[in-house]
Amino acid sequence: MPDVIGARLRAAPNSVRGGRAMGRGRAKAKQTKVARELKYHSPNTDLAALQRELTGSGKLDHEFDDDYKDHVDDDDEDDDADEPDNWAPRAR
Repeated sequence: MPDVIGARLRAAPNSVRGGRAMGRGRAKAKQTKVARELKYHSPNTDLAALQRELTGSGKLDHEFDDDYKDHVDDDDEDDDADEPDNWAPRAR
């Protein structure tokens, strides 16, 4: 066993002293600190803009149907081909 008295201690690869990435404990502490700052000290929020967004424009869903009526195929001539009797295998 080598003599450790007087030997220089080297920092572990994951420690801050070694100039490398933080260890899990320090990283978690930093994340907790950032999360706490965001939770309790949030930046100024434009409450008027939030209220406008939450109330909506007043246009109801049924008013959107007319916007797409030119793109919808309303003819029913090919609907009978979708019947299961025409394409499903017959039971034995």
